[in-house]
Amino acid sequence: MVSESTKFPIKIMTIFLAISLCTAFVFAIYFQDANKSKDDIRMEILQDNSGNMTLSDVKVSDQFVALPGNYSKVGYSPVRLWFKIKINRYNADEINYLTINNPLFEDMTIYLPTSNDYEIKHFGYAYKSNSDEIGYVYPAFKIPPHYDHNQYIYMTSKSLYGQNFIAQLVNDDLFRKTSMINVWAGGILFGVLAALFFYNLVMGLAIKNKTFIKYCFYVFTTLLWNAAMTGLLNITGFKYAYWIVEYSTGIGILMSLAIAIFMRAIFQTKTRFPKIDFCLKLLIAYFPITLLLFFFISKELGAFGAGASSVVFVLYFIIMFKGIKNNTIRSPQLITAWLLCLVSVILFYLMVFGVLPQSYIIIYYLFFLSCASATAFALSLAEIINKLNAEKQHNQVLFENSEIQSRQFELAFIRAQMDPHFVHNTLNVIEGIIAENKEKAGSLVNDLSHYLRNIFDYGNSERFISIHEELDAVKFYVRIEQARFPNKIVVNYEIDSGIQLKVPRFVIQPLVENAIKHGIRKRKIAGTVTIRVKELEHGFLITVEDDGIGIEDADKYKLLEYSPGKGIGLANINARLKAEYGTQLHIVSEKGKGTLVHFDIPIKEQP
Repeated sequence: MVSESTKFPIKIMTIFLAISLCTAFVFAIYFQDANKSKDDIRMEILQDNSGNMTLSDVKVSDQFVALPGNYSKVGYSPVRLWFKIKINRYNADEINYLTINNPLFEDMTIYLPTSNDYEIKHFGYAYKSNSDEIGYVYPAFKIPPHYDHNQYIYMTSKSLYGQNFIAQLVNDDLFRKTSMINVWAGGILFGVLAALFFYNLVMGLAIKNKTFIKYCFYVFTTLLWNAAMTGLLNITGFKYAYWIVEYSTGIGILMSLAIAIFMRAIFQTKTRFPKIDFCLKLLIAYFPITLLLFFFISKELGAFGAGASSVVFVLYFIIMFKGIKNNTIRSPQLITAWLLCLVSVILFYLMVFGVLPQSYIIIYYLFFLSCASATAFALSLAEIINKLNAEKQHNQVLFENSEIQSRQFELAFIRAQMDPHFVHNTLNVIEGIIAENKEKAGSLVNDLSHYLRNIFDYGNSERFISIHEELDAVKFYVRIEQARFPNKIVVNYEIDSGIQLKVPRFVIQPLVENAIKHGIRKRKIAGTVTIRVKELEHGFLITVEDDGIGIEDADKYKLLEYSPGKGIGLANINARLKAEYGTQLHIVSEKGKGTLVHFDIPIKEQP
């Protein structure tokens, strides 16, 4: 049999291998596609440092630098760039489209040479509804019939989000097929995230768990982010598609905020990783400030501040590394989500820094990784639900067992009150005074009857009684003891007038019994027991005080703990007070001078 300590590394290696094979497969397709089309289009690049170059200036410039093929891997560039494009393979008998695989351009102008002059096309979110591009995922332009493929196409661009793209020439048939593939692929991935969002939203509201709601916030921002990155909304003709692209950096900051909030919840960083939790709280406060800067002051300043988003992922990786190392994170779902996120972050930053162009294959793979990671998180949340249900069932069993133990405890308490020697001695006293004072004997029989009835009528339906009923039970017991020990016991009642209070049964009588039995009766002379019930501002104070022999300090605390073979009266009362009110008995005693026992009943806890 494989041990648990061996199974866990095997699971991690299996997950890692699966993700690696999937990534390798995607890159194999990517390079195959790139090699297939790189000879169709050749490109050169020129930096317009002045920002004032015109098409005429560019056409005569000798500063162009050749690119490896049909793609640009330029990240963020503070200067305007010009591209010179030469189409090597062109069939004038077909309908052709030029596509630029990057929907995040702010301003791009393309000059298509014709037999007469250049036909100028504009696209980018700066143009919004005035863009010349046609309905496609990425910017696409229909090549005019009179296009002169022997000349260069010129293109100038500006973008806050980097100028990585792949230029492709596709015929009408391939254009339509690619559009359909994009619709299906994007629809499926969006459907996965939408289903996860609504399922976990309903689940979170149903079980009132904030972690699920925070997860929904994370999924929603991930949807918005991928909508901007993939350009899928361009196909739908969504009115605000350009707005989403324009503010995609802000959406990215919002997504980082959602990830930070979700991380705190699902990893319980407050208790497990307090230092990381402090950093996450700083970021959660920082991101809204960055958003305000981005939306209302400066996009460049906001985008610069968005660099802190990478800190979230660094903290994420530290959490997972430490959690796996110290065995606090053992969930394969969480580890899968982490590895998928790691791959997506690496690929994204490779594009940001210009190592990879924004190929539609890579962009869709990032979208797929987002969906797979969100699914893994959802499975992890489902695992949390199962654990919660298991804990709930376990707690239910514990509760039922505690109820049984409680009933047994209360039964033992009742039996403890039913002292056979007490009843036997009381009957002997009654027998002795019948001949002398029948009226007094009858009164004692009545008191004993009430005393026994209070014991045997005890039930859960009558757990709480008024303070006056409890004091009546005390008085029945006291009168019996006073009859048994004439001129030995004095009991005073100091009860606030008009007091309205309910207490658990047998919460005062055992205290009085202990005071008489262990305090007063062991004195050689008469003693006094004083019972006080006072209404205070915060609740009620109940006190039983005697001037008996007192208790040794070492024995005071033992009285509140149950131990076999000893009485359970005070221990039972103390446990019930803790369970009902969160309070407990307090014992103040001095050897030879007496004992005071008191407890509080808060007003807000009144039944």
